[in-house]
Amino acid sequence: FKGLPKKSIVWESHNDEVTKLPINFIRLAESESCKIQAMKHKNKPFYGLQFHPEVEHTEHGELVFQNFIKICEK
Repeated sequence: FKGLPKKSIVWESHNDEVTKLPINFIRLAESESCKIQAMKHKNKPFYGLQFHPEVEHTEHGELVFQNFIKICEK
């Protein structure tokens, strides 16, 4: 979420959600409709998202996608 404001509108197109963090994961983002919108492992480069980072036509969609690609390249 580097370079993004504290609150941002993202694309969510389903009602599925993770309701409990897995062991060694921390919550990075939440919303009114989903308690865990984004999470990451404490020690490993593992991330989980409920929203769609590939959708660029949202408020900061291009930056979200660029950040996502940078993480994947590591």
